[in-house]
Amino acid sequence: MDKIDAPEHSTIKGTFSLNSALIAAALIYVTVVAATYLRFRTLPEITFGAIAVLSLPVIGLVTRSKEFVKNSALIIVVFLTYEALLGVAGVLVQTGNVTSLAWVDQALVGSNFAADVQQAFASPITTLVSTMFYGLHVFLIMAALALFWLKRKAVYLEYTYSLVLTTYLALFTFVVLPTAPPWMAGTALNLLKTGDKMLPNGFQTIAVALLSGESDLVAAFPSLHAAYATLFAIFMFKLGRKYGLVSLPIAGGVYFSIIYLGQHFLVDLLGGIVYAGVSAYAVQRLMTRRGNLGFRRPTAAKTPSLATR
Repeated sequence: MDKIDAPEHSTIKGTFSLNSALIAAALIYVTVVAATYLRFRTLPEITFGAIAVLSLPVIGLVTRSKEFVKNSALIIVVFLTYEALLGVAGVLVQTGNVTSLAWVDQALVGSNFAADVQQAFASPITTLVSTMFYGLHVFLIMAALALFWLKRKAVYLEYTYSLVLTTYLALFTFVVLPTAPPWMAGTALNLLKTGDKMLPNGFQTIAVALLSGESDLVAAFPSLHAAYATLFAIFMFKLGRKYGLVSLPIAGGVYFSIIYLGQHFLVDLLGGIVYAGVSAYAVQRLMTRRGNLGFRRPTAAKTPSLATR
């Protein structure tokens, strides 16, 4: 049986109504998404993230935590519906105008930043290691959810809602402002393809199968790879300084990989960091308010009884 501190238990209990509302909303727009797919005669994309998130209940079973299984249901619903909506976004922007943000990088650093990074660090080992870091974002989410749940429930809750808010803010941006990555804009090489070919045959087969259903090629800004790595680092520091310090080289590796592999501009990376930071701050404020309303009164009520002893 899980043992949860009273304040954290109150916070978790207080979020169930919000969880229910999110699930209800998710079910409503899943219907809309299904209708959209029928309208455009296409199928939802299949990504590694969608598959990986389905394994979350396994963590709860291994740790014998029914509460984690219940909480993971929300994350599964939210992320699967996100994947579905992202597929719709990909279909809708195919006939629209796609923007290249290469000019922003030029204004920021006075050069083609992605191409410069590729030229400066080009080597087979750099490409292979970068490819491995590029694929880390899903594993970071899985590891963070398990670690935060086991170590501190309050951090788990803040991280979960920050993850959801960041993801959907990015989705809205993808629809309003579809942007091409450097390799598609012709300003850098697509070294991710080269890196994929350097992986063992089994991993190559999986990568080809998963990427065949991907429809978010024009969703470069903001970089969710950068956003997820940033959230990972932010909440690792909330867990403790030693955890935070361990997260920094991991986040740095992801930042470097998305630029070096030609998948994102510098502005995409900075956008991901900003989206993650804003989401984490907003969720912290919201959770603090809900937490204060939820468990300050019981603490005050206990004071007189202590004074009488």
